Amino acid sequence: MTEKKVLSIGQCCADHSTISNFLTKKFNAVTINADTSKEAFSLLNEKSFDLILVNRIFDTNGEAGLDFIVKFSNQGIIKTPIMLVSNFDEAQKNAINKGAKLGFGKAAISAVETCSKLEEFLGKQTSQSTT
Repeated sequence: MTEKKVLSIGQCCADHSTISNFLTKKFNAVTINADTSKEAFSLLNEKSFDLILVNRIFDTNGEAGLDFIVKFSNQGIIKTPIMLVSNFDEAQKNAINKGAKLGFGKAAISAVETCSKLEEFLGKQTSQSTT
């Protein structure tokens, strides 16, 4: 079984740690962090990923996650599925309209619905325990 790789863009350190630990525990996935869209695009040119998680507003520079989705997904530059990380329903709707898959909020990281969404891209869960 090959290890799944996730690119997490724009999360603060605490949220990246929470997401990374969760994905490792539940899906045996490796999560790589990028602070900016420029850094993310550089990583995407070097490696392949199974999923991209984009924060609604990037922690380090305030970039909008939706702008990343529009620039890279909607224009066909990136074929990797992208999910928005946001608790706001309106932000999720906007992201879907711009080419993203239905994402999740940080508050719902361990919810059954979130795990089901992630299984589509990361495979079956390796652990049934919660965070």
